[in-house]
Amino acid sequence: MVKRIVLTGGPGSGKTSVLGKIEQVFSAQGYKVIVVDETATYLINKGIKPFGDGALSMVDFQEIVMKLQLAKEDVIDRAIEMMPDENVIVVYDRGIIDNSAYINQEELFEVLSRINNVKSVSDLMNKYDLVINLVGSKDFYTTENNKARSEDISEALDLGNRTLKAWLGHKLLKIVLPKETLDDKIREVLNIINELLKSKNVKRQEKYLVDFSRSDLSQIINNGKSMEIEQTYLISEDDVEKRIRRIIFNGYTSYYFSVFKIMENGDKVIVSEKEIDYGIYKSLLEFKDNNRCIIRKKRYYFTYDGQYFSLDVFENESEMGILEINIVEGEKVNIPSFISVIENVTDNKNFLNKNIAMENEIRKKVKIND
Repeated sequence: MVKRIVLTGGPGSGKTSVLGKIEQVFSAQGYKVIVVDETATYLINKGIKPFGDGALSMVDFQEIVMKLQLAKEDVIDRAIEMMPDENVIVVYDRGIIDNSAYINQEELFEVLSRINNVKSVSDLMNKYDLVINLVGSKDFYTTENNKARSEDISEALDLGNRTLKAWLGHKLLKIVLPKETLDDKIREVLNIINELLKSKNVKRQEKYLVDFSRSDLSQIINNGKSMEIEQTYLISEDDVEKRIRRIIFNGYTSYYFSVFKIMENGDKVIVSEKEIDYGIYKSLLEFKDNNRCIIRKKRYYFTYDGQYFSLDVFENESEMGILEINIVEGEKVNIPSFISVIENVTDNKNFLNKNIAMENEIRKKVKIND
């Protein structure tokens, strides 16, 4: 078992202290813990930096950082392959997506065009199983433990916000808000990693029907990130669900094929999910389930009060959408103040995407039309 975890956040968010505790605690539990140091700090300390005398441009500096980060990750992956069978946790002090917080999207595309074998931002994001974002606090900010740090407090907090936004869209992003003590923050991080390592599913997806007419979607559009999804259901056995997706995210188009096992209680468990090329995607379209329409929607990712949400806005549906959040059992959901919820539809199977796609009365009930 190998789990790859990114620990990120703005300057002064407590990463250094948390990293040390992760290594100590999980090594004691029998895991092989590999901590990968922050790449940008290493380069800056060696005199390769985007500021001061002999500074590189920020785009050139981020190219160097990303290339070195990818090389380090490749070396670590190769080393793991050579190790005897054991449980390995790789913890990255910042992941490669962190670098996009320092440049705009056009500059990011320029950097990626200079790097071999990188197809998209999604390709880079999906390298990691879990991303933990530590939110900084002005009360704990210091430059004493990092000579490469040059930001003042306000710049550090702003950079923290940009870093968090850069990771929006990752499948498992956890946010750790400032705590009264660093020990409280460390404890929450350790609990999050424990959840990842457990074999059983301890999470629950909550779903809410949202009234757009009473919601302020501008707060989501302006502060979140979005992807366009075209979802097609394929002919399948009764206890199996097969689907393909075309996703446009961060300016790149990618294609996925997923297979789910339908359990007796109606829940579904993922059997496989893999990225495919356009040719395979196009050929699979020939096996479309004609009893279901293609789902076309825009998914917005955003955070509120330390929780990570997504909002699906369906094509040709101007009145409502579906808000989703993955939580641990017993965790309270803090519905954003700018969103008006009609009802909790978590257990209402009419609001499953595969049922929304059905050409029958369900479509009329949910008012979503392709």
